[in-house]
Amino acid sequence: MARSEKIVWIFFAATSCQLAFQHPSFLLVAGDRSNLFSGLLAFLTLIAAVVFGRRGAIKFKSPEFLISAVLASVAGVSVLFSFTPLSSFFRVFVLLSSGLGGFWCARILLQTPENQRRFTWLCLGILGGLLILSFLGYFRTGYIEHFISDRSHPLTNVILLLSFAPLALLSQKSQPLIVLSITLLSLSYVILCLSERISVVFIPLGVSLAAVLFGTLRWKYFVLICLVMAMVVGVFHQKILWFKLSTAYTGSSCRMENFPFSWSIAQKYPWFGIGLRAPRDQFLQDYQLTCPTVTKEEFSHFARDIVSADNQFLTLMVGLGLPFTLTYLAALGILLAKLVGLAFKPPPGLFFHPLVLLFPLTVALVHFQFFDGLLFPQSCWFFHLLLGLIPLRGAYPATAELRGRENLSSAPHSPMG
Repeated sequence: MARSEKIVWIFFAATSCQLAFQHPSFLLVAGDRSNLFSGLLAFLTLIAAVVFGRRGAIKFKSPEFLISAVLASVAGVSVLFSFTPLSSFFRVFVLLSSGLGGFWCARILLQTPENQRRFTWLCLGILGGLLILSFLGYFRTGYIEHFISDRSHPLTNVILLLSFAPLALLSQKSQPLIVLSITLLSLSYVILCLSERISVVFIPLGVSLAAVLFGTLRWKYFVLICLVMAMVVGVFHQKILWFKLSTAYTGSSCRMENFPFSWSIAQKYPWFGIGLRAPRDQFLQDYQLTCPTVTKEEFSHFARDIVSADNQFLTLMVGLGLPFTLTYLAALGILLAKLVGLAFKPPPGLFFHPLVLLFPLTVALVHFQFFDGLLFPQSCWFFHLLLGLIPLRGAYPATAELRGRENLSSAPHSPMG
């Protein structure tokens, strides 16, 4: 590895670890909760990758770069029209630095089998560390996020995204690596159950079922997954907040009401939004509720308590406007459509089986319907790292495939496809 590449890898590995563990962390602006320190690290890592990374990785006329430039420009302009300009500027900076930083670091740094292998083992180490700290936090305080963050949603989301690393091990012919993979995936699901978040308990099951119905996962492996999940849920069922499935749960009604409420705000400020996490309760005065199971008082309290829409794409629509949201969704759709196509017919030479990326990305996307994941730099960073690993320019050379198979690659005995 050349010296310049070592410099980038040091920045990259340190930033990935800090984002995942949120340590060390420093408050850079008093009273601001946008996690500027992590955003600044992601930005510096992006700069290091651009300066010291391989030449020709960034093509200024490519659709990827042009879309990135458009998103950054529209988000920057939206700050000027925000109800809370300074706070919105900080949040836009963190969103762009962690999102674009993750995507372009993957495009610059992780496009060879050797570097993808290094990245996989880095993520395995990070996932193992998160699981250890989560169990320690639970045994000490009853909360898995005690040693990592102040909320469990971003922690569980990062665990879901990092599941790509043990999934990559499943293609190995080495029995110890397969055992390690199954162990990490099982322990990860235990942590999801201990998080008390009912969404993360069922999302992996739903995505696995979809993979079976589309023919990319074999039924026998789906049955095995169901058995393992059923055993874990059976043991830890008392820790899961089952009451959230009830129609009487106010939170579900408020989430549903967020859709028409967010759209009503977007209609008034369609171009550049009102700013990320700008107060929304002022728009309740002339708003008529559509959901009969929630009162105006309950929804007003919900809107004041949870400043954003608690749904990633509604938050982007209200905070940054329709042009940004539609452009981002179009880019995301193109990338995922490419990955779905590869999942049905994996070409030779790919280092990762496409499902290794498709599963955690899909799970994370579904999870984003229940919280504003991209506003947390750790989730935004790893989500866009996986997006950046989606190949758009064909398979790797056969020589690269042979080198990759020595460590981690697709194998004919994989349960996927």
